[in-house]
Amino acid sequence: MLLQIEDAHFAYPGGITVFGGVTIRIESGEQLALLGENGSGKTTLARHLNGLLRPQRGSVRVGDWLTSDHSPAQLARRVAYVFQNPDEQLFSRRIWDELAFGPRNLGYPPERVRALVESSLDQLGLSDYAQLNPRDLGYSGRKQVALASALAMDTPILVFDEPTAGLDAGEQAQFAQVLGQLRRTGKTVLVISHDIDFVVENLDRLVLLHQGQIAIDAPAEQFFAQAERLTAAEVDLPQITRLSQRLGRVPLSFTVEQFLNDWP
Repeated sequence: MLLQIEDAHFAYPGGITVFGGVTIRIESGEQLALLGENGSGKTTLARHLNGLLRPQRGSVRVGDWLTSDHSPAQLARRVAYVFQNPDEQLFSRRIWDELAFGPRNLGYPPERVRALVESSLDQLGLSDYAQLNPRDLGYSGRKQVALASALAMDTPILVFDEPTAGLDAGEQAQFAQVLGQLRRTGKTVLVISHDIDFVVENLDRLVLLHQGQIAIDAPAEQFFAQAERLTAAEVDLPQITRLSQRLGRVPLSFTVEQFLNDWP
């Protein structure tokens, strides 16, 4: 399902302009990272995709729908959104019910709800905790519940806001496997992140939002070649790339796999 933002402008009350003239096209099945410094408007832009915010000029399309013509409840059939802070999202007293809320409200039959909940619990390693209150888990556990609740909605598009923040290495690897499964099933994924090492290892296309504009939109090799723009936006190179530089490796490696494959 195509996502298209065309010449979008948005300012908060008081005249604080977040972005102006943003245009971006995300094809069905793409997996994309949205990067930028704090306050660059990443979350604001992403919240236009599910109708939580509306452009004051320009347009946002989700498939053949203009978001301005549809409510967030309607857009929830097409876009699942995971907030950065899970405590802003979770409300049920039982993890199983938290995951079931979305698909139930989309009108899925009980057997499909059950299958989606069980699959999502399994993908995030939560099957043994399904009967617990989400508040009984630590921060990373609640984060995983929020991620699983988005998977359970089985929408064609998923937006994850800082999904790896607060997760340990094992939990991040588990989420990387989830992204791989979403790729295999043709889902469109947008990840908002400051975790440059994770996104370069797991996402195909990197988009930099800076000073209200799309500053870079490219695969990793072309993205990291634009040093001045990255420095201005306070975006660091991945650790493996910095190691490549220190070793004098040409071409530079952007992932661990590249680094190992190019080892002399």
